[in-house]
Amino acid sequence: MGHIRLGRLPQTRKWQHVVGLLGSSAPIDEVAAASAVAAESALREAFADPELTQTVWLLTQLPLAARSANFEAALRGLGLRIDAEPRLLELVGAVSEAVDRHAARVGGRTDLGELAQQAAAESLTEIVGRALPSLFAPTPEEVRKALGRLAAKDRYGELARDFFASRRYLDYYLSRELSQHVGPQRRLPTATVHVDFNQALELHCREASRIVEDFAGSWYTKAQSPGGITPDRARRFAFVALRKIVTELRRRSGRDG
Repeated sequence: MGHIRLGRLPQTRKWQHVVGLLGSSAPIDEVAAASAVAAESALREAFADPELTQTVWLLTQLPLAARSANFEAALRGLGLRIDAEPRLLELVGAVSEAVDRHAARVGGRTDLGELAQQAAAESLTEIVGRALPSLFAPTPEEVRKALGRLAAKDRYGELARDFFASRRYLDYYLSRELSQHVGPQRRLPTATVHVDFNQALELHCREASRIVEDFAGSWYTKAQSPGGITPDRARRFAFVALRKIVTELRRRSGRDG
């Protein structure tokens, strides 16, 4: 994430509303909803960019590769440069490298594309790692089996929910403004209050992202039908998932309009 360039928030009416909420005692759900609404158009554009599309597409393909007869060949077919029988961290690193190469090939990167790449690495490490039988040097075969289980409806839904958990994407914008509200007589007077605010926002957004879990699991099961999951289908899936989260954040704050 060191590449990501943060300036001030865009000077739109919606973002100025967010700034106003941060400067008041507005509840977390209202801040989250207003931020999601303000970021919606930019996030929609980001979810159409090639880098993010490639990231989402690879997340759909990895569980299927793990269930194939030749795991190593299937991974190489996805463009991953791996040694025979890769371990989890090697696999996660290969995914990030593959996305880097794809971005260079198609002509550039976006800040939010990089954010999605990091989110994918974190989600794979967390969700696959949680399913491993041992925290100490799991074997490549254990990694393959754990990854293959994500092809099941409920498990893929869990992976997608973690990846799309909207705090990551909202924080890309909010982190630009929050520092302006830290200090005496401000919304976040101490470091402890700042941490509490971030934790509350994280919890609220993670609860809102629950709506993606069932949708993603059902979509993934159906999308494996004839024709398979193409990058374009993955892109459209990401767009709908994002829209569902924004809608849910609005609903939870009473901002349905």
